[in-house]
Amino acid sequence: MTEEARDFRGKGRAFKGAFGGENYRRFAALFGFQERFYRQAVGDLRLGEGGRALDLGCGPGGLSYALAETSPASASIVGADISDDQLECARRGAGAFACKVEFLKASMDELPFPDGHFDLVMTSMALHETPPAVRRAAIAETARLLRPGGTFLLVDWSRPRFGLWGIVWYPFCRWGERNRDNWNNAYPAICRERGLSLTEDRYINSISRRQVFVKER
Repeated sequence: MTEEARDFRGKGRAFKGAFGGENYRRFAALFGFQERFYRQAVGDLRLGEGGRALDLGCGPGGLSYALAETSPASASIVGADISDDQLECARRGAGAFACKVEFLKASMDELPFPDGHFDLVMTSMALHETPPAVRRAAIAETARLLRPGGTFLLVDWSRPRFGLWGIVWYPFCRWGERNRDNWNNAYPAICRERGLSLTEDRYINSISRRQVFVKER
């Protein structure tokens, strides 16, 4: 079955139309999700020569681009998303980097790559847009796809800290089954069950938490 023919209903929110592509990028920028945010999300993580990275729920490509800026020409980055509008926008900027950057339509819990294929799997502000069962399956896929000793970068909103955006978002993020993993920061426990150990944990801003995990050897 081709990616165009697949049914992605129930996999999560697909940003499209007025909420996708360049419109998504402009809207996200109003909330602080700009180039600087994605560079902070990547932090000191780097791909080596021939390194491979996967960006789950890549949207219009901000996190992939931030990693590509520091990647050698022999490295490669793949972004996956279920929204055609997001992917179309991401692909327009993919040729601006020395390394190969490509984007495919796929759900983060079902990916067409062999075991241990990637050195780095990353995701930014995407897991919370999926149902709990899908995000758990996505973390299982992450563990499968990472080589032993590989890195998982997980950036998403967490229980707000004091600050402007924390005050704004507090009333919207506490309630509901879909929000519980983020509110309670369940990700370290979920990842631990899949052999992914937490090595870094910090906030980028008052709502966005950056966590780095390493796959056990």
